[in-house]
Amino acid sequence: MRLALSLGSLSLLSFALVSPIFVAQCCNMALAQDTAKAIVDPSGTWRWEYDLDGQQTKDQVRLTLGETIKDSKDKSLKGKYQSSSGRKIDIENGRVSGDKVSFEFKINYQGMDVKLVFDGTVKKDTLNGTVQASTDAGSRDLDWTATRSVQADDVVGKWKLRIDANGNVMEPILTITKDGDQLKANYALGNDVKIDAKDVKIEKNELTFTVEADFQGSRIKADFMGSPLGDKIKGSIDYALGNDAGEVEFTGERRDDAI
Repeated sequence: MRLALSLGSLSLLSFALVSPIFVAQCCNMALAQDTAKAIVDPSGTWRWEYDLDGQQTKDQVRLTLGETIKDSKDKSLKGKYQSSSGRKIDIENGRVSGDKVSFEFKINYQGMDVKLVFDGTVKKDTLNGTVQASTDAGSRDLDWTATRSVQADDVVGKWKLRIDANGNVMEPILTITKDGDQLKANYALGNDVKIDAKDVKIEKNELTFTVEADFQGSRIKADFMGSPLGDKIKGSIDYALGNDAGEVEFTGERRDDAI
């Protein structure tokens, strides 16, 4: 018996055989494109240690993710480098492409101008890459590993918070100061509410504090826990008001940008 296939039947058969492969390829391409579009947010303070002339040195850079760069899918990056001696320098040409981060700045070391170009890959709170140090005499590439962490100095400033409690939006101002090794904070809502927060501290890269006050004849207690990254913060509030208790989320942004 001879099997006769019309041109139309042959086309359908070919489509049936090829389409699963085609669909799989399209899905893989789409996934790859989505992955390529994913921009990490490296905002926060990154710290690293290295040996300089026989001495262990600790440096840091505070980064903040910027806007999308024109005619590109990449985003800009701004920030400030701080040396162990306290010297602060604005970074230049900051850029984030996917999970890749790059920036540069210039320093003067022992009377010699040095250009430092940082390139690294972000994975959660670790940044691995290289630093290219260039002078008139030449250049050298060095390994570089930095860790993102939150310390007391990273949260000092004035933060505008936003709390949405079942459609009731509040925007209090949280002012954090440092007194020696201790953090202090004042919570203000409008002109009427000004409260000194209690137990202001950093634990495991989280900022926590408690606000207590009398509200319409009842005592309210609110325990804040947030993750500050650069000049932004988000977290949750566990509250108790009389017999009512619950949890709401909050976000915030530092208004007096220290960078």
